[in-house]
Amino acid sequence: MEIPSWDLVLKRNSIERMKQEKFPLEIINELPQLIAAGYEAIPEEDIVRLQWWGLYHDKPKVGTFMMRIKIAGGYLTPQKLRAIGEIANRYGKGYGEITTRQNIQLHWIRLEDLPVVFEHLQANGLTTAGGCGDTVRNITGCPVADIDRHALFDVMPLVQDAARFFYGNREYSNLPRKHKITIAACPFQCNAPEIHCIALVGVVKDGRKGFAVRIGGGLSSTPRISRDMGVFVPYDEAIEVLCAIIDCWKENPRYRL
Repeated sequence: MEIPSWDLVLKRNSIERMKQEKFPLEIINELPQLIAAGYEAIPEEDIVRLQWWGLYHDKPKVGTFMMRIKIAGGYLTPQKLRAIGEIANRYGKGYGEITTRQNIQLHWIRLEDLPVVFEHLQANGLTTAGGCGDTVRNITGCPVADIDRHALFDVMPLVQDAARFFYGNREYSNLPRKHKITIAACPFQCNAPEIHCIALVGVVKDGRKGFAVRIGGGLSSTPRISRDMGVFVPYDEAIEVLCAIIDCWKENPRYRL
């Protein structure tokens, strides 16, 4: 298949044009100006860029935002849960919801409250970076990964390392589409590796901890089951392999049409 030119991509894809005009993660630096102008004055392109910080219009559009907080592997300490509760009580009508991909979503967040909300999240080791948009989304795993006696080994340190590497990483925040990763060594595969863009499935080979790799799953407009690549990746090479797979995908313009 012929690789399309970037000129063609930019002609056909308005989101790619928007990302070229202003990198979406940079919108957070413009919050003071957006707040001064008011919600109704924000250009729709900047509303889309706010998705890179986990923000969508609340539905219906009533002048507030839904905020998606990324919880890597669903692992949430009491301190972090308390911080989310404080934000929900103070700015989100005391309401929150757990998503199928181990995020927590808040609603009714006002534009003028975003700076203090982001500050409180950061102070407690939480982030919304890449909660939406063409980014590496929340990295999921088995919800009992570090306590399940049936697990082959504990992957939670790797999940946390991968989250620290990818969340808010500019190099992986301009992808062709959203990208979903799951990592687990759960024998029951409760994290549904078959429907993720990349799944690292824990295995032990010749006494070494590592992973089988599945790629290409999804439940979008064209649902598909991921493909087993038939490889073994040692535990300490996992992030390098994740990067290599995503690099191959993001560098080919045909995935951006």
